[in-house]
Amino acid sequence: MSTPKNNTDQRPSVLLISVDALKPEFVFEQERLGVTLPNITHYFVENGLTAREGSKSVFPTFTYPCHQSMITGTNPATHGIVNNGIFDPTGEHLGAWHWFANDKVKTLWEAAKDGGYCSASVAFPTSVGAKGDYIAPEFWWDGSGIDSRFIDAVAKPQGLIAEMEKEIGTYAGGLDLSDEGDAQRGKAALWMLKNKLAPAAAEKPFFMSAYFASFDESAHQNGVYSKEAAASLEKIDKMLGELIREAERITDGHLVVCVVSDHGTLDNTHNISPNILLKQAGLIDTDENGKVTGWRAFSQRAGGTAEVRLADENDKEAAARLKEIMDRLEADPESGILKVADKKEIRTRGGFPDASYVLISEKGYELRDDVDGEYCRTTLTQKAQHGYNEEFPEMRASFMLAGEGISAGNVENVRLIDVAPTLAGIMNVELPDAEGINVLK
Repeated sequence: MSTPKNNTDQRPSVLLISVDALKPEFVFEQERLGVTLPNITHYFVENGLTAREGSKSVFPTFTYPCHQSMITGTNPATHGIVNNGIFDPTGEHLGAWHWFANDKVKTLWEAAKDGGYCSASVAFPTSVGAKGDYIAPEFWWDGSGIDSRFIDAVAKPQGLIAEMEKEIGTYAGGLDLSDEGDAQRGKAALWMLKNKLAPAAAEKPFFMSAYFASFDESAHQNGVYSKEAAASLEKIDKMLGELIREAERITDGHLVVCVVSDHGTLDNTHNISPNILLKQAGLIDTDENGKVTGWRAFSQRAGGTAEVRLADENDKEAAARLKEIMDRLEADPESGILKVADKKEIRTRGGFPDASYVLISEKGYELRDDVDGEYCRTTLTQKAQHGYNEEFPEMRASFMLAGEGISAGNVENVRLIDVAPTLAGIMNVELPDAEGINVLK
């Protein structure tokens, strides 16, 4: 199918696909790891521009902050989405996450639309309210049919999800991270290409973001190098091939594809819960069921990091007690804490602007929010995790680029915040707030 003649815009269409937690070693060491990824191999390893050493993620290396950094080219402290969940010690927000696109800096969806592209997204984290033409966001309520109604209400345009579900079945919100959920994400992305972007290609090129979650979830439940995680990744590779081929068909190859991940991942060995120490110090109050009823200081997890906030920065007594605990954790070689970052270091690393401290754990020590029980335990909640120190090599993300005008080879020193400005450069659109760079220049 050739690009329609009345589309005189010579810029390529761009497809951005995020594969949650895809580590570079799974791309470049497939035989050693017992995984076969023919589409990634063909399009990117053999014919694309890749970061063999991976790209440096952001602080924290957690899914939602990473995805908003990926789509804005800015650090979490700049765009404001600093964790997966909203900071909520007492549970008043009922487990709400940062589902929404930020309102502080421009996203690539908005930049593409403003720059003359048809802008779309399917299931991309942090996309509720995104300024694009066709936005099927990630959102959830309870995993029931109510989810589809809510997502349909916040989709752009309203009614998009209901229209889609008539053909593909239930749209995967955010609670189904299984292989089956990803199969629905793949169907939704294909549907978007065929039904919305192919017709739009008569007038203009498109930008579309898509997302697959099951490799990350399989690793969480079974371990990074488990056969289950490998199987999930192989299924994702098949869907990647289907999406790329359909995008090539509707653009007659006038296309650039970028496959990335948000972070790496590593296997856990321990769970540690700083809030237990804060409660023992009188900084957290709970009822008889262990529910937090009040707090003067609280630690909220982000995998291998945790932000610790004071309820009142002027509460000098609480601040002194908290500092004593932070100093003790950093000094104790058995605490599982690699480092306690203070406000100055937090600002430098670009995350958690409201935190008094950030706990950065040793490899394998996942931070949890428990307020009762043992501070350190070897009974794991999840077998693998991310959110760890962005300087750890295990946290490096994947970056792959292929298509029209892209020369094959290796690119070094890539950062997650370089994804958006690189794609903006390819599309020749303006992303004025980006802190990253176009790696092709």
